[in-house]
Amino acid sequence: PLANFDETPYKDLANDKFPENSWQMSEKYVRDFIKEANALVDRMFEGIYAEYGHPTKKEDGTTLSEDEIKARNDLFQVRIGDDDEKNGLGVAYINQQGMDALTRKLLHGMITNDEFYFVLGGHSAAAGHGNNLLQQKTLQFHHIMEPVFHKLGMRLISR
Repeated sequence: PLANFDETPYKDLANDKFPENSWQMSEKYVRDFIKEANALVDRMFEGIYAEYGHPTKKEDGTTLSEDEIKARNDLFQVRIGDDDEKNGLGVAYINQQGMDALTRKLLHGMITNDEFYFVLGGHSAAAGHGNNLLQQKTLQFHHIMEPVFHKLGMRLISR
């Protein structure tokens, strides 16, 4: 049975309002779903590393050493911390409060099969304007992430 979100503002249905036999109430299903979701994200990361020239498996068939993997992960990390920790390696920074909010939004989207909006704001150069349209950062994000969001039960809308 499917949960009915029609009468619930923002689809914030309380746990006791989900149908007893819905997937959201099955501890085993949710645990397996999260395990598979993590594996999907790991595969996505590996694809991104390979696209940017840092695959785990080298052209000669060998794999990166632990030190090489650490250096690659440091280069591509999203750093989570206090405002005074913004400097350093990594592709992005988010404070803990922002990460908690993003986590809640993603979990809410997965549980409710809702839409997830990705909006990029700021200077046009930061968005990649001036490049070919398909090189624009919002479209690149959407192209990479839409299949992942789809597999997780969400509709990605990028603007």
